[in-house]
Amino acid sequence: MRTMRLSKGKSDEGGGTSPGVREPAVAGTFYPGDAKTLGSMVEKHLAAAPATPDLPGQPRAMICPHAGYVYSGPTAAANYKLLRSGQYARVILLAPSHYALLKGASTGDFTAFRTPLGDVPVDTAATAALRQCELVSDRAEPQAREHSLEVQLPFLQKALGRFSLVPLVLGNVASRERDTLAAALLPLWDERTLVVASSDFCHYGPSFDFEPFGRTDREHIAQLDREGIDRILALDAAGFESYVTRTRNTICGEAPIGVLLRLAKLRRTPPQPVLVAYALSGDIERDYEHSVSYAAIAFCEPGGTAAQTGLFSAGEKRTLLEIARRAIEQAVVERIRKPGVDESRLADRLMQPGAAFVTLTENGELRGCIGTIEADEPLALCVANNAVSAATRDPRFSPVGADELPRIHIEINVLSPAYRVHSIEEFVIGKHGIILEKNGRRALFLPEVMVEQRWTPEETLTHLCLKAGLPHDAWRSGCTLSCFETEAFGEGDS
Repeated sequence: MRTMRLSKGKSDEGGGTSPGVREPAVAGTFYPGDAKTLGSMVEKHLAAAPATPDLPGQPRAMICPHAGYVYSGPTAAANYKLLRSGQYARVILLAPSHYALLKGASTGDFTAFRTPLGDVPVDTAATAALRQCELVSDRAEPQAREHSLEVQLPFLQKALGRFSLVPLVLGNVASRERDTLAAALLPLWDERTLVVASSDFCHYGPSFDFEPFGRTDREHIAQLDREGIDRILALDAAGFESYVTRTRNTICGEAPIGVLLRLAKLRRTPPQPVLVAYALSGDIERDYEHSVSYAAIAFCEPGGTAAQTGLFSAGEKRTLLEIARRAIEQAVVERIRKPGVDESRLADRLMQPGAAFVTLTENGELRGCIGTIEADEPLALCVANNAVSAATRDPRFSPVGADELPRIHIEINVLSPAYRVHSIEEFVIGKHGIILEKNGRRALFLPEVMVEQRWTPEETLTHLCLKAGLPHDAWRSGCTLSCFETEAFGEGDS
């Protein structure tokens, strides 16, 4: 039996290079080699990570350490605890090359990365797109042994569940080339993609040939790191790289961090970096003369979609319901079919992009239900438009009459972003709404529909196929399933 040994920053273990699946290179060294022990360790780190104070928005990118889990696991967990299952369908992982001499960057040629927790599929369409950039190759060697890629995966598997991977190992990449790589990555950084830059910070001591302070203590190392972290928090790529050149601080992921900083600045609204956690291996071993530093930094996108920013307040719910009723009254009584909303009177969150369904009932019976899945307009306007459509354009019912308005009850479901699921086991009755797509047809059920009908998951999918105009068993092969969650509220709710 191989004895597990955990590393502070590097490994001399070999890795698998079989074609197709990239086998684990550091299982049993950087982290446990069996699934049960590994899963338990990751879950314990996530559970022990302290709650992070309110962030300015949803994490869209991260800088995470990549040492042995005993050393860097608590710091990495502080970042990964911010994620929720299904939040992202794809992860772009930027990692430094520790073992191979590499000019530019490499996506490798693997179709999946294996960990004891299972296989993570590579988004081969995305890697092929990246290789259109002259700086990017498909060399497998830089990825075959690279622990800075591998150690992120079990945390991501536990935090996100299923996702696809875009692995990019960076070697010698000059400043202008980092601009080129950032531009190549930008089209891939959509709302369902998380970017992770893998990096440890200061490697201090004779083992790393870095002793600018001679015999030192935690304060000196932390001050050195903090200067670089401050440049990251300012999204100052040039300043960060100048700092590394000047101080020679041994930040192994300096290139991935530099690319991430440039990538962040290319977004219309750059995400705001927040230092989530910082620690040193010396904190465990009480030896700061042979120490590696770890920082967890989350890049948070201000605002985001309305559904991503958390529960709505009672006042916000009341405002949305008032908007819906007023829009229906305008359409039914005043014959104004294109409602407007007074943006000056609304909270900023209600003017963020949102997707919602508006459901009308009369004496407990359905009277109309229309909604949108994509968050492509301000939530307040989405609610107003769908309220009018539910009252006047639902093909299952005649338009609502003015005399019915006092008896109409309005309920709103605000949808979270939908995400792909790969099996019926991932669908939870009462928690998830579900979307089925096949052969150009699509149908959706809100979470409460399955509860009210007392359907099993199989019965739900059967009825969803019929709703889409497909054979009742069409869900068994060749269809696409997506889940979402909702926040539901209605008139008269306490």
